[in-house]
Amino acid sequence: MEKINVVILSDDLDLRIEVKNLLLREQFAISGYSDYGAEAKTKIVNLFPEVVLCAVRGETPDSVFTFVQDLLTTVRNCMVVLVTDKISVDLVNKAAGYGIRKVMPFTGVTPQDFSEELKTVLALEQQRSLDSNEGKKVRCKVLGFFSGKGGTGKTTIAVNTAICLAREGKRVMLLDLDLQCGDVAISLDMDSKYSIVDLVQDRGGITIENINNFSVDHSSGLRVLCAPKSAEFAEYVKASAVEKIIDIMRPFYEYVILDMSAAFNDVTITACESCEEIFMVYNTDILSIKNAKMSYDILDQLHQKDKLQFIINKYEKGIIKPADFTKMFGLEIYYVIPYDGKTAITSVNKGQPAVLSDPRSTLGSSLRHLTEKIITEHTGIKVLTEPEKKKKLKLRNETKKNKDKDNAKKK
Repeated sequence: MEKINVVILSDDLDLRIEVKNLLLREQFAISGYSDYGAEAKTKIVNLFPEVVLCAVRGETPDSVFTFVQDLLTTVRNCMVVLVTDKISVDLVNKAAGYGIRKVMPFTGVTPQDFSEELKTVLALEQQRSLDSNEGKKVRCKVLGFFSGKGGTGKTTIAVNTAICLAREGKRVMLLDLDLQCGDVAISLDMDSKYSIVDLVQDRGGITIENINNFSVDHSSGLRVLCAPKSAEFAEYVKASAVEKIIDIMRPFYEYVILDMSAAFNDVTITACESCEEIFMVYNTDILSIKNAKMSYDILDQLHQKDKLQFIINKYEKGIIKPADFTKMFGLEIYYVIPYDGKTAITSVNKGQPAVLSDPRSTLGSSLRHLTEKIITEHTGIKVLTEPEKKKKLKLRNETKKNKDKDNAKKK
């Protein structure tokens, strides 16, 4: 059974623990805590909660209601519940006016009763959302990026795809599984204090709360769990831990992007088995096609062939063409990215992915179109291009302006 993702808000540290103890561990996952400060909303957005519990001891100040009202305009598919020791009819009515779905006591109630009541309220809220065609839960998709050969641009494609997905409003985790030579942090100009090694060695175990604690936020909205800074720490990360991390993340993210090692070790094999799709990234040279054949055969033996998609990167017209991959493997090429060495080198050196630093470049636009294809195939919904988005926004503003004029005339 999937656990319900909960964030607890309170300025009172003791009260946070008190409310946490009312939630049955086998039914709820505490993904984080926060106060009602200025940075709290951004933090909550990146925790992707299904339920936010606002815990207050004594009278509920107006600032809490204002915070909730602002929060609900930003966080999608989230239900807010007020937990207090002082409940009145006026409080319940006021809370409802600000979008709070339930007011519940934290005193004189057992964890079993509290948890069951909260589950019931959430079930009703989810049904309401489905009935109004809102907030439909999208199944998580784990996408792996693999190449048995270095220098193909695998990490560049994985990083840029993850960023594009996040900028489209998707909940995305990028996991660097190149444990000895991971370059995701450098590609994003991030200096993370923690890595996947800290997560697997933590005494608290692998939980969604710890995954969020040991991962870092990128300005694009992407969340990243980095590889170790030193290669010797790679041996501490076992395949079983990687499998558990991916499984725990599934209920909380729409996309989990895996940047995998070029080596067929236990971690890579486990990651491939956890993927819905494996994007094999290669170039059009003889060494790439030789390595692609070897990797394809190994993945075929591992019964992963049906997941494979080929991406041809750095394509320039030459002796070997994308069609040669199709002839050899019997697979249509998923996407071809033209060669744009200048943009690629500049973006890596600056730690600024091409889709952010130069979105109109050949590389930047190609990577954006690749992401749009992934989203369309996953959700069945066509992603609007930037001109289409601007046109839609302009039409919406004009409609609102005309409506305001009509209302003014009626008055």
